[in-house]
Amino acid sequence: MEFRYNDILKLPERCLLNSRLTKSFFLKNFDLSTAEKKLVNTTINSMLWLGNIKPSNSNIQPVKNDNYVYSEIQVMVCTLPNNQLENYSNKCIDLFQKHIPYQMLVIVEDELEFIINTCDKRINQNNKSLRTIEGYFTTSIISKLYKNELIASFYNALTFSMLDKTNLETTYKGLIQAVVQYKASIYTGGFKNRTRKRTEKDMTNLLAIETIEKEIVSLINQLKKESQLNSKVTLNVVIQKKREDIKNIKNKLSTT
Repeated sequence: MEFRYNDILKLPERCLLNSRLTKSFFLKNFDLSTAEKKLVNTTINSMLWLGNIKPSNSNIQPVKNDNYVYSEIQVMVCTLPNNQLENYSNKCIDLFQKHIPYQMLVIVEDELEFIINTCDKRINQNNKSLRTIEGYFTTSIISKLYKNELIASFYNALTFSMLDKTNLETTYKGLIQAVVQYKASIYTGGFKNRTRKRTEKDMTNLLAIETIEKEIVSLINQLKKESQLNSKVTLNVVIQKKREDIKNIKNKLSTT
């Protein structure tokens, strides 16, 4: 089903492009790995350059310093075959964010679901034309068919009129904040509009949860292979401790 993402973002008409990206755009313009070429050629169904926000069409001022450049914000949509979102969304996000040097809002979708991604993209100090990604901020899978109060609040936070348009840095960080607070709301049960300083703390806590969850998966795999009872007991204790750590971090996310 066609989903009108600008019904959420509400970008001004002058910022909309709705231009199809051909697969040759990536194949001809970037030095893709073998895996990336396969992703473009055989997995991705289509790509849409939905819009861009820049000084000439938004009257929002750019920002450039030694570490960051905010000259444009690109909005891209990548469409995958049905039931492949979980398998390939991260690879599609990597493809867009890695090779296109602008700040980006990336939407990856299939027929019934989608995810939204932003990232912290710095200037590569060894090659100023390249970018180094310090962190990804990606929603869980969102249904196109269902919207509850939490999702409605998230959509509202993404709306162009709600973003801080002091400059393109504050505008893009407003999008990051919306994604971070949506991720936090999965644990807290409610979407909260936080200050930028509080959002940065929430980012740290969310990344900590993701790291510990990966550690738990690794420990559980070790536990399945372990034959010694003492070692099993030790691993179980460590796993329970890490689960308690996650619980404590979730409590931090919930505090006002």
